[in-house]
Amino acid sequence: MTDSSQTTLLRVAAFLVDALSISILLILPASIVSYAMAWIGGSVKAIQIVWYVALGILMLCLLLRDGYHGRSMGKRLLGLRLLTPRGEGCGYGRSIVRNVPIVLPPWNLVEAVLVVIGKPRTGDKIAKTMVAEE
Repeated sequence: MTDSSQTTLLRVAAFLVDALSISILLILPASIVSYAMAWIGGSVKAIQIVWYVALGILMLCLLLRDGYHGRSMGKRLLGLRLLTPRGEGCGYGRSIVRNVPIVLPPWNLVEAVLVVIGKPRTGDKIAKTMVAEE
């Protein structure tokens, strides 16, 4: 089963909306905190901890982003939904399973290629989910 080219473009755009929103909500505050700490003479270790915490939160956000009724912020804005075989919205468990390949460095490139060529991601196959337009 392949996606239509419109759905493929919407999926890419939804991911970019998610990535941008996570970056603004997470990376910007971490940058401000770490630069402020450096300016007032904070230790390198403390600045490192800020970035480790930010990275941990980023990973958690990426894994859980589709869990609320199968709709991340990007999917919601662009009219997409992640569905189970029963037609229900994806929950947090399936969201984690589905998004693990995205956080694995070599495999995330495979996932990106599959979306761009209009094929279901391996994460979708493993979690038994599909992206559909509403």
